[in-house]
Amino acid sequence: MGDVRLTSRLGNDKTSQFSDLVRLLKAFAKRLKASVVLDGKIVALDPAGQPVGFQALQGRIHLTGGTERYLATKVPVAFIAFDILPDGLQDLTQLPLTARRARLERVFENSGNERLRLSEVVPNDGTALYQRAQDEGWEGLIAKKADSRCRPYWRHLHSSLRVNRSSRWCCSSAVEGMN
Repeated sequence: MGDVRLTSRLGNDKTSQFSDLVRLLKAFAKRLKASVVLDGKIVALDPAGQPVGFQALQGRIHLTGGTERYLATKVPVAFIAFDILPDGLQDLTQLPLTARRARLERVFENSGNERLRLSEVVPNDGTALYQRAQDEGWEGLIAKKADSRCRPYWRHLHSSLRVNRSSRWCCSSAVEGMN
């Protein structure tokens, strides 16, 4: 354990751009009994540790070397996990979201660092979460069906809901039909 690679949704390697997160994820991975693939989002953080808009993250996406290390101190980031695909040799993609989420929570809930986080889940009615997103100025949130399976090019299985044009992005999930 301990090998970590970060890739974008397009498959581009982003490991060197986020070496600070890679170090944290490597420390976490050493505690695991088996390899995992986590699906999540990298977000820039404000001084209080709250996610801020994508534009704050954009400055780090294409950088390498010394500039990246400098920006790591100026633009701290967090990894927010919202799904787990394989856990060891077990492919979890055909399990419903509720089962994958339970596994993700067992694996990742004690990540050991506040910059390695689980997404927030709101079961059943996401109305209150949507209202909170509006009140707190989030850019959007993700809604998924509780029985959804994970498939390649799965974006059609969930809805990304734009909340407003503020500078804050949230990584919470409103899960329909979760008990």
